[in-house]
Amino acid sequence: MNQTQIQIPTLTKVNKIILIVMGVLFLLSSILKATSGAGLVAYLGLSPAMFFSGHIYEIVTYPFIASGIFDVLFNGLLLWFIGSELESQWGVKRYIAFLVTSTIGAGLVYLLVATVFLSDTGLFGYPLYGMHGAGSALCLAYAVLYPDRIFTFMLIFPMRAKYFCMILVGMLLFNGFFTPGKVLAWGHLGAMAFGYGWMHLISSPKWKGIMQRAEKQRTARPKSKAKLRIVKDEDEKPPKYWQ
Repeated sequence: MNQTQIQIPTLTKVNKIILIVMGVLFLLSSILKATSGAGLVAYLGLSPAMFFSGHIYEIVTYPFIASGIFDVLFNGLLLWFIGSELESQWGVKRYIAFLVTSTIGAGLVYLLVATVFLSDTGLFGYPLYGMHGAGSALCLAYAVLYPDRIFTFMLIFPMRAKYFCMILVGMLLFNGFFTPGKVLAWGHLGAMAFGYGWMHLISSPKWKGIMQRAEKQRTARPKSKAKLRIVKDEDEKPPKYWQ
């Protein structure tokens, strides 16, 4: 069987924007931490205590926050190497939908687990941040689409994508049951679950039928031929303009 190694793809538009936002926020967070002692993680990371106090925006902002340069580099490379190839294949809209689904799904699972199991502990205020969940979901998506491709990206030993994904899931499950930061691992597993659910949904015949009917209805609508014109009332009032 011929093995195909991952080729370095072109950095696509959506991933480029995400990397720029991550880089800018990381620099700003580093400056704030050096001057005031508190970075942006405390304000934009997804903390259950803060979220349920009214800071619901955190479920949208947390993926763009990184606490260290390694987070920026590792997640940035995942977006470049894996995300760019998926964006090129799926298109911008579907790729954005996948990222939104997986990151919000990760946040919801994180909040649920923290509320049920950690509401009386100090970990209830610990924030979730970074693109780790989205990166895990991207690895899963790549393994589903290309299970036999060889992962050479940042691996000492080349490995098939499906085996790499299995090891990743196993590590997250271990962390979720046996490590102090278990709630973070469940958040990343939530991103993978929601990402896989999204892929299953859009590939189902029922969903394709819905989208095809919506497209037919959109194209069947008569295009308006109305042009800018002046309509005067019979009593010679000032003219009305209609589009």
